[in-house]
Amino acid sequence: MYKLIIGNVRISVFDENVSHEQAAIMARQAIQEAHHHGKVLSHIEITNGEYGPEVNTTEKTGYRATIRKSIKQSLLDGIYAAAHEKLYPSNAYSSPNTWFDTDTGQEWYGETVDVARDEIMQELEKWQKSLSTP
Repeated sequence: MYKLIIGNVRISVFDENVSHEQAAIMARQAIQEAHHHGKVLSHIEITNGEYGPEVNTTEKTGYRATIRKSIKQSLLDGIYAAAHEKLYPSNAYSSPNTWFDTDTGQEWYGETVDVARDEIMQELEKWQKSLSTP
């Protein structure tokens, strides 16, 4: 027995006669077939069947299985998350209303920082929405 991973799908191969390449091809075919039917797989088992290798799939369930994004939306979400993390750090070593510019050495404090952060995030959200709509 050996295991493979393709994307977020775990593959368990119980038939030692199936090479890694064959298992990968069989798993990709199962993933494509599931995708064609609008399903997302979490696990694939390849076993020794009566007429050769058999592929058994397990469909992903729950909240994350129902969410489907385009690459564009995924990139936009990543940009938004990175900006939010940078502008509103959860680090215990930094003050929430302080901003330090590493390029110039300037430092800002207080309400000025909060207002600027909020304005930037609002503009980013507006930009993100303008790109998200078809």
